[in-house]
Amino acid sequence: MRRRFKLNIDHNSEFGLDLAPLLAVMVKLIPVLLISAAFVQMMIIETDLPQVVQEAIKQQANNANAAHITLEVDKKEGIKIIVNKQGQEKVDVISNLNEQFNYAALYSKLVEIKQAHPEVFKIDLSPDADVAYKDLVLIMDQARKSRSNDIKFKFTDTKTGTEATTDYMFPEVVFSNVMDG
Repeated sequence: MRRRFKLNIDHNSEFGLDLAPLLAVMVKLIPVLLISAAFVQMMIIETDLPQVVQEAIKQQANNANAAHITLEVDKKEGIKIIVNKQGQEKVDVISNLNEQFNYAALYSKLVEIKQAHPEVFKIDLSPDADVAYKDLVLIMDQARKSRSNDIKFKFTDTKTGTEATTDYMFPEVVFSNVMDG
């Protein structure tokens, strides 16, 4: 007969944990993350807005009755401008010219909208995925500031209650479809 071999296990014994593989991964991973972080850039267009305009932008955020302006940009259909004020929506479409955005018509329409709604300084930009970055920058440039020194926009200064003028139309552009898949 064979004798059974009984395995004797000591449950109170200690063993060493080998951390060398974990440290090797960390030593390789940290430099890769640091190097890749150098290539990630955040693009911000800094503008020096007058204090009165900055205060008006803050007031617009608190004003529920202010008009809400959205630009929906589509490479095929053009630019759709939606002005929503107190539930009433007005839609204007700026059609493309020769498969290019009509920037002159967009600018003149935005000047008209700004004159109708001088208290609004923010617009939402909702581009499709196929719209080029350079086109978005050109659209934002059309919306940001008046190109003519003759065109000024009047609005009420909230601190003093006096009427102020500016050549800024919509300096605050917010991308409204950032979280779309």
